[in-house]
Amino acid sequence: MSSPDSHAEYNHRFAQVRQHFELSQEKMARRIGCSLRAYANYERGERATPVEVIRALYDTCSVDPVWLLTGEGTMIIDRDVRYRLNQRVLDSAVAVADRIERRLGQPLKVQKKARLIGLLYEQSQLLGEAGDGILDDARLRKLMR
Repeated sequence: MSSPDSHAEYNHRFAQVRQHFELSQEKMARRIGCSLRAYANYERGERATPVEVIRALYDTCSVDPVWLLTGEGTMIIDRDVRYRLNQRVLDSAVAVADRIERRLGQPLKVQKKARLIGLLYEQSQLLGEAGDGILDDARLRKLMR
């Protein structure tokens, strides 16, 4: 079970997003596809936020996931920037970060995971690798040493 302190660093930004769009907790929960109770728990920092919820905020409200998790940058991604992102590569970067967490046997801190996803995405773009090949198992093992 997650402790409230582990989510306290970003939970207040959920309320900022909701207030920005002038929505009740119930309407925001509906918009991102979760229950009112779950959403209220995210705002209070009583529940870890699943990647699917962060993705829903990105898809439905253009909320920058890095801002949501770290407070760095701006709340809303410029539409031009949002549509230049390669979603397949971003999804692969998230999947690789999840694999790294599993291999470590413990979750990464939210800010570290957000930065890792950003670095993986950037590496893939710079090297021109296919989304699924950001890090193969051999490269992942080298990182884990």
